[in-house]
Amino acid sequence: MKIAVISDPHLGAKWGTAREHDSFIQFREAVEKSLELGAQLIVLLGDIFDTRVPRQEVWARALRILSTPLARGRNQVNLIEAKDKEPGEISPVALRGTPVISLHGNHERRTRGLTNPVEALEAAGLLIHLHQGALVFETPDGGLAIHGMSNVPEQHARKVLATWNPKPVEGAFNIIALHQSVGKFVYSSEERPTLDLADLPAGFDLYLCGHIHYRNESTANGRPLLFPGGTERTQLLQVEAETPKGFYMVEIGDGLKYDFVELASPRDFFYAEMRFVGVSIPELNKAVRAKVGELLGKPRKNPDKLPLIRVRLVGTLAKEASRGEFDERAVTQEFEDRALVVVSKGDLVAPGLEEKVQLLRELRERRMSVDDTAMVLLEENLREAGYTQIFDVRTLYGLLVEGREEDALRNVFGVVENLVNAGLRRKSDDNQR
Repeated sequence: MKIAVISDPHLGAKWGTAREHDSFIQFREAVEKSLELGAQLIVLLGDIFDTRVPRQEVWARALRILSTPLARGRNQVNLIEAKDKEPGEISPVALRGTPVISLHGNHERRTRGLTNPVEALEAAGLLIHLHQGALVFETPDGGLAIHGMSNVPEQHARKVLATWNPKPVEGAFNIIALHQSVGKFVYSSEERPTLDLADLPAGFDLYLCGHIHYRNESTANGRPLLFPGGTERTQLLQVEAETPKGFYMVEIGDGLKYDFVELASPRDFFYAEMRFVGVSIPELNKAVRAKVGELLGKPRKNPDKLPLIRVRLVGTLAKEASRGEFDERAVTQEFEDRALVVVSKGDLVAPGLEEKVQLLRELRERRMSVDDTAMVLLEENLREAGYTQIFDVRTLYGLLVEGREEDALRNVFGVVENLVNAGLRRKSDDNQR
């Protein structure tokens, strides 16, 4: 029994740019290649779409791709039970050809009561949507149960998984699929996952997880845990330059085998991080252009497409320089006929800002609330300006948070009035002397 596992196509990503076709081309290649390799079932791990409400043009292209599996091959699996699915939710059309099972991701998750794009695809008979449910199949190689939990907010993931509490189906090969950050495997350093590997339910034969955009492999409860990574590059992280894009082909029956299948269609992607101390703008312009030229000389896998290049600038500028003086758009335009260049200067700071950057890092590590973080930053800025003894900062901030702007304004006017009166009294005393 062969199962293709594809994750995070993000159809519609980078719409309106030179990369607007990439997500469709790469997803189509993944689907068609999986069928050529004999997939009898396709599992999508979420974020088929890049937005919760895709534009019509994105829908049209997605429907064409997702109709392919239903018309290809002969259905070799028989659905015998759908746990936690309402009768009639699964269209008979979805069980033709090569069935597709999909989670929804965080990019598709909508408010309770609203239909998300994956649910709409299920209503059209193009796939079967799984969220806190399971599908039990009879296959030529025995029973197969696929359990799935679509994306939920990270702060609730552990509780939702524990409440769902899925159990393996006896006598079947059991797969569980998620679309979450888990332990050290996170989409972004800003995420604070509540799920750890130890929280994943025991007794399953294979664990699958989407959401993480780079391929990785680990174990959970002594069994394989696979992260296929996205088929499209959306984050432009260094790890995405170091790992290929593709999907997994899983084979079950006589044991478990899995192979990663690399896609041929993605653009080449080169990443560089440049560190500076007290760099001037002319020096920065010269160094960045030299680095882009160096990256353009690297070996290519896909010479038919312009490569992606991201240069991340880190460090400090010279005393007389400001970040706004460096025009990263000029670099992009200069090389536009040879590469799609992105220069990130957000981590390049002017002198004197290092302490503020470090403060922000410390606040993030302490996992303070937004209100507490804002309070600390406000107090720090007032301290630097010498105003901490003038304003009752916490009272003022509390009034603003509560929406009592008029009371906050009266508070400020009162402080200003006191300062003015004190100044007038000092001037009067000086005149009397």
